[in-house]
Amino acid sequence: MTATASPDAGRRARLTATTPVQFLPGVGPGRAALLSRLGILTLEDLLLHVPREYLDARRTVPIARIPPSGLVTVVARVEAVESRRSRSRTDLLARVRDETGVLGVRWFGQGFLAREIVVGKTLALVGELAPGPGRAFLNPLFETLGEGPGEEPGPAGRILPRHPLTAGVTARAMRRSVRTALDALAAELTEQDPLPEELRRELGLPGLAEAYEAVHFPETPEAAERGRKRLAFDELLLAQLLLALRRRARAETSAAQVTARGMERVRAAIAALPFEPTLAQRRAVNEIVSDMKAKRSMHRLLVGDVGTGKTVVALLAAVCAAEAGFQAALMAPTEILAEQHFRTLGALGQAAGLVPALWTGSTPEGARRELRKRLALPAGDPFALDLLVGTHALLEDEVPLPRLGLVVVDEQHRFGVRQRAQLSSKGSGFPDVLVMTATPIPRTLALAHLGDLDVTVLDERPKDRQPIVTRVAGEQSREAIYRFLADELALGRQAYIVYPLIEESEKSELRAAKAMIASLAAHPLLASYRFGLLHGRLKPAEKEAVMAEFAANRVHALVSTTVIEVGVDVPNATVMVIEHPERFGLTQLHQL
Repeated sequence: MTATASPDAGRRARLTATTPVQFLPGVGPGRAALLSRLGILTLEDLLLHVPREYLDARRTVPIARIPPSGLVTVVARVEAVESRRSRSRTDLLARVRDETGVLGVRWFGQGFLAREIVVGKTLALVGELAPGPGRAFLNPLFETLGEGPGEEPGPAGRILPRHPLTAGVTARAMRRSVRTALDALAAELTEQDPLPEELRRELGLPGLAEAYEAVHFPETPEAAERGRKRLAFDELLLAQLLLALRRRARAETSAAQVTARGMERVRAAIAALPFEPTLAQRRAVNEIVSDMKAKRSMHRLLVGDVGTGKTVVALLAAVCAAEAGFQAALMAPTEILAEQHFRTLGALGQAAGLVPALWTGSTPEGARRELRKRLALPAGDPFALDLLVGTHALLEDEVPLPRLGLVVVDEQHRFGVRQRAQLSSKGSGFPDVLVMTATPIPRTLALAHLGDLDVTVLDERPKDRQPIVTRVAGEQSREAIYRFLADELALGRQAYIVYPLIEESEKSELRAAKAMIASLAAHPLLASYRFGLLHGRLKPAEKEAVMAEFAANRVHALVSTTVIEVGVDVPNATVMVIEHPERFGLTQLHQL
């Protein structure tokens, strides 16, 4: 009699990292469809679906001994559950019990948890006692623990991973699938570890199989961190290799389109500027011109805080491109910033021998027709345009840039890589690309340090620039803030007052620009000053009118949303009050 292996056994034997997840024992097509919502298509995807946090149930505390403060883990059985609805949300309330006592639990706005938290279930809860009378946890982390045959054991002595989930996939089912995948791929992960053992030992990193095990089922928090460090190293190494390959491919294929003829016009433009450029600006110009003389196209990031003079550097790069017979395009994320660049470059352009044009979504059709004609003219024609400033509107097909040799993208984090490439493709070759930012956000840092962009840093301010002083004040200081604001306005200076919302909402207690402008204007200390309102819902002409009034000091304080986050430049404005700063990201606060 000949023994034959079952189809399931053969299928398990053939499992690899690239095997579709539906072939993992216990998954099947139905659950695979649910896992695909989480981006899990293969067994490798499943292993890379790392826990977002951990529930440490190694040391549990009986309910009767919960301390008055500090996070603890409690294991108890659900004794009662109630959903309590209000006008805006549904809370879930539960009463749980262990052998020592009873604990109340409340999850705000999470009524959907009633599907998991049912009477008779045992929960592992991580939380701390809420202040006030009674003993209750508010919004604790939790896991439901199985009781029947084949279910997971209780949590004692364990750290439970909490993976991101989707409807139809429970935490236990996710853990079970990950466990099965780890067991099936252990040999492959060990044999095909991309990092040699000697290098791992030098860097203090675990093997790949050990790292996945530690991340998904750690014995200690330190083990989980060690596993994460290894996976993070692999991710960064792969990104660095890909970017290095991209840079090499660009060097081999993107032959330079602009061949800078020298720095004669650049030097002349610098000499004609109404101020003395900083050493950092001169260094930046030299690096950019050197790039524009090279045999490959430029891909450079210009990093400089507000006030360090990035726009002047961009103008001088445009002069270099124009001297070689090419056009430059400068794209900004907002019309306010594009118009400001247009005014600045118009003033400086006379000294540089350039006359910029502006193209935004608000540019009338008649003006667009005229611009199209002038953009199509050859270099040297007295009516030809060599520098076009605009917004996303520059990406439109109707914008002709046949001699495009330089692309400048301001506030580059507000644009995608694809948009940058779309603007670059308007030329007939590979234009030089200069991207600028005042805030090196993490993605920018990754681009810079992992090799996709060369970096120039403007680390010097003009001598007449005053240092910026930032203070954090609570609600109790509001009158003192208004007094300080009034003192500055009395000296003839101006101010910004920034709010996170345009209008107040029933769902939020945040102050809003429209409601607060009347309150500010009526305040006894501020009543003699004129306030203007600026936000994203205004029409372009209305925004322009408000900014013109503010720039002319006919509006003393500008009440605004983050529409002024980039590009508003009124030197006489010396104070900015930001309400509810906790509602803004670090990048936004830095920009403001």
